[in-house]
Amino acid sequence: MRVSGSPRAEFDINSPYAHPHVKSLDGISRTDDPLLQGVKVRVGGPGRTDPAPPKTSGRIVKGEAVQRSLRILMCASALTAPALLASPALAQTGGEGAEVAELVVTALKRESNLQDVPAAISAVGGPELEARGISQPSDLQFVVPSMQAGRLLGQTAITIRGVGLNQGAPGVAIHADGVYQPRPSMGDLTQIDVERVEVLRGPQGTLYGRNANGGVVNFISRAPGDTFEGYILGSYATYEDSRIQGVINVPVNDRIRVRLVADRWQRSEGFVKNVIPGGQDVDKGKSASARLRVQVDVTEDLTWDVAAYGLTASGPTSYFTLYNTPTPLSVSRNPYLANAIVPLKPRRNSANDLIAANREFGGASSTLTWELGEAQLKAISGYSRIADREDRDDDSINVSAFPAHRRERARTFTQELNLSGSLGPVEAVVGAFYMRDHKYEVLDYDFFLGIFPLPPNSDLFFETYKNLSKAYAVFGDVTFNLSDKARIIGGLRYSKDKQSVAQRNYLQFGNLAPRTITCPLQTNDVTFNSTTPRIGAQYDVSEDSNLFATYSKGFKVGGFNFSACNQQFRPEKVTSYEAGWKNRLLDGALTLNVAAFYYDYTDLQLNQTVGLTSLITNAAAARVKGVEVEGAWRPDRHWTVNANVSLLRAKFTDFRNVDSLAPARGAQDVAGNYLSNAPKTSINVGVAYRSDPILAGGPITARADLSYRSKIYFREFNDPLDAQDAYAILNAALIWDSPDGTYRVRAFATNLTGEDYIVRMGSSDNFGSRFVSWGAPRQIGLELRANF
Repeated sequence: MRVSGSPRAEFDINSPYAHPHVKSLDGISRTDDPLLQGVKVRVGGPGRTDPAPPKTSGRIVKGEAVQRSLRILMCASALTAPALLASPALAQTGGEGAEVAELVVTALKRESNLQDVPAAISAVGGPELEARGISQPSDLQFVVPSMQAGRLLGQTAITIRGVGLNQGAPGVAIHADGVYQPRPSMGDLTQIDVERVEVLRGPQGTLYGRNANGGVVNFISRAPGDTFEGYILGSYATYEDSRIQGVINVPVNDRIRVRLVADRWQRSEGFVKNVIPGGQDVDKGKSASARLRVQVDVTEDLTWDVAAYGLTASGPTSYFTLYNTPTPLSVSRNPYLANAIVPLKPRRNSANDLIAANREFGGASSTLTWELGEAQLKAISGYSRIADREDRDDDSINVSAFPAHRRERARTFTQELNLSGSLGPVEAVVGAFYMRDHKYEVLDYDFFLGIFPLPPNSDLFFETYKNLSKAYAVFGDVTFNLSDKARIIGGLRYSKDKQSVAQRNYLQFGNLAPRTITCPLQTNDVTFNSTTPRIGAQYDVSEDSNLFATYSKGFKVGGFNFSACNQQFRPEKVTSYEAGWKNRLLDGALTLNVAAFYYDYTDLQLNQTVGLTSLITNAAAARVKGVEVEGAWRPDRHWTVNANVSLLRAKFTDFRNVDSLAPARGAQDVAGNYLSNAPKTSINVGVAYRSDPILAGGPITARADLSYRSKIYFREFNDPLDAQDAYAILNAALIWDSPDGTYRVRAFATNLTGEDYIVRMGSSDNFGSRFVSWGAPRQIGLELRANF
């Protein structure tokens, strides 16, 4: 059962986070709560008939983390269950049925029931995001199968099924309200007032095109509604972590609706501590962001949705910590490294140079939706500007070996037109896409102490005056219904990507010395063409169960390395075979989905730092295969269980490369080694219990979320120091809602057992070490919310 107002809003009556007064159809029709005025109820069956669309050296976490987390989870349940179940209100209930919410998604560019889409998709609604405290993209890894995420040098990396980010373009495409975000850092700017997040796993080359080999993450913000409402939210957690957020929704008249959200966040105590007395702690900062969204019914059939948004952020967020002491070779080349202090405890550094980052971001989007009877025409436009200024200590130790300064400015315009509809047994979407992205970037290293083979007081500049990318694409995707139960799927996308890069690199030995050109100013042009098909079939075993199988291809653009001279890397290509089984069982109380997949990769793009340059290289070939099981269970109206398991085998099949930390080994054959960020096993389990009114007339929701990862490698050489051993993360929350739903109190704890785990890793032969970033430590906090 669902409650909906206009097609712009949808709520799950059975959710443990739903409004406490929403108990039944009758309860809704009689309510005088202003939050529910004008809300309509839609009852839909679960089928296609629904018309609605071991810790070593203090560095790596022990394998015992799983048992410890499970013991804590069971002990907490044992302690809290008797108190909750002893309540008279609870004693009178039990055995009442409930359904898992039927989510409507737009992942395939047309509204569909999540269970009907022939693809591996996870969707998380706004209420669940809020209850779990998911406030940034990296938190999604504890909800979505086969997903890994983490930040390094201020940039968030997302990988799905072992495929993801490099320093060029992302391998997982980010979209916000239908607008493509060309930089992975833009995914950090979308997590306020979100209606839902949709994560498509696997190559999405047909409908999404460039750089979606790993998958797609769609952030959909809450649209303006027909009711005057809003909320104010404030939170405080350990590490002096505070947030204040406000939303107001105003229906100006029958045709115009406005929604404004503003957010202010600050963490004053850094996660990463400096061991040098008086040294700068890092991984802290502050940000302020806002979004104004206006929706206008131009006519009964034409809607215009326009948004403007902006963010400013600052703080020492662009950092890393060293993971091993410098190698003898690096010390022999740069003797000052012998006296460096290299703390190896998690989240520790000895940096002595300034670490600071400032970001300014702004943009606007426009979506025109024209209903044409059995068809719908959309025009989606987006424009954004981003400016980053970073000062970094790129050695992270108490010697001024690599102070760095980075500046980047970029502006992007995108335009998409798509037409979707049905004609007889055919359902189709066709469209066209255009993008123009222009970027300027400079990176300046100050080698005060010198760096082999450069003398002291050397400066090295990498400068890209113009990095202009233009992308053009046309696409189509068709579903032909052979019968009420069987359908075939076909899609095709043709893309052309043009790049023009004007760059130069130079050295300077002292401020007054003339420049020594290492790469003269030059412009390099390249064009990439790709054709990415999708073919498949789907069969409804029953009204509540369907099978699907698809064949598809993906394409990730190549380009030129920023810190080299006219050095090109090739596009990455993938061929995917996938089969799935989707089920609604127990009268809708259980959803159970299974996906099996097999990928063949050619020219997989990887990062490697060699000498003074960071390069993107191509692995010859890789193979990924795995199985995912994802489910949600609502045994009654109190309990909700979400769980997923991913079994993954992601390995190189043909690749030779030189480890810059061990050059004496020569070119190593890494065929058979695991891809980075691709654990063999990952498990996410969440349990929530919502009581009847129990405290001051309001219900309490208790939830716990456990995430487990087996060993993860972060470099293709699979050395023991390249790995993070198995670990588990336990998050918990206790939520009280007032009887009328006006107030909410949420107490929460993240990483409750205080596990230390690596989320990203790189390496540099300059100081002969791996460098890493760590997951967030344990935080405990309180959040207050008032609705109006």
